[in-house]
Amino acid sequence: MREAGFGARIADDRRAVNDRLAMLLPRADEEPASLHGAMRYATVDGGKRLRAILCLAGHRLCGDPRREAALEAGCAIECLHAYTLIHDDLPALDNDDIRRGKPSCHKAYGEAVAILAGDALLALAFEMLARCDAPAEQVLESVRILSRAAGSRYLVGGQVADLEGEGSEPTEERVRFIHSRKTAELIGASLSIGAALAGAERKKTMEMHEIGRSAGFAFQIIDDILDVEGSAEKAGKALRKDEKRKKITHPAHFGIGVSRETAGRLIADGVRAMEVLGDDGYVRHIFSLIVERSS
Repeated sequence: MREAGFGARIADDRRAVNDRLAMLLPRADEEPASLHGAMRYATVDGGKRLRAILCLAGHRLCGDPRREAALEAGCAIECLHAYTLIHDDLPALDNDDIRRGKPSCHKAYGEAVAILAGDALLALAFEMLARCDAPAEQVLESVRILSRAAGSRYLVGGQVADLEGEGSEPTEERVRFIHSRKTAELIGASLSIGAALAGAERKKTMEMHEIGRSAGFAFQIIDDILDVEGSAEKAGKALRKDEKRKKITHPAHFGIGVSRETAGRLIADGVRAMEVLGDDGYVRHIFSLIVERSS
């Protein structure tokens, strides 16, 4: 019964994020219509909203004093995430034609508009975050967390390492470098931004960030497993790409069995750490859904 309650909470949080995103993004008929249409196309329709939901969950765990601010922050994170997906799908990067079960943004709107839509979503993400209705020091800390996660040392740097690693022999060090930056950091930021906007002590915020990083690492491992074993229809994107491009992935280096065990262990460790911080089981439920994607 409790699990069903958590499932309903996820559905409610996802619905709230989707409704707020639809409201916050520029209208599709606002000029330049092609740009705003592309931004909405890549952001409003589809997506699990994992990052925004974790932001809300981190905030709820710390008392939920400013839910509207956490919701706005979650939408900002989703806009930033959508920008990364638009750019990742471009021919110069991963060259993917399908995203979330429909043509990628550059296939629907052309490469130039897609690039600019990504740029605009990145800028909008920080505009949304900066105007969150919370004390200035908490907003500033949230902006610091997200900008650090999105920059050259983490998200963008991880993408570069991923591209430059194609065709090279995977090593444990390179796998960890890419996964911890390309995916894990933004998931860690999602939890910690929720905590920061609740006014949590810095120690607790940092602990939640580390837990989110571990869950994000597991998320990328599962994503790599799904690229090998999953269904393109369920994934909503083309699969079997990593092997063709000889990408550095966890399964490529360790094998499917070890990778699945590693993801499970990372999630289990994260669940225990969140329980110490007071999780009522909601974050555990969210984390469990990450592992279940590969089963």
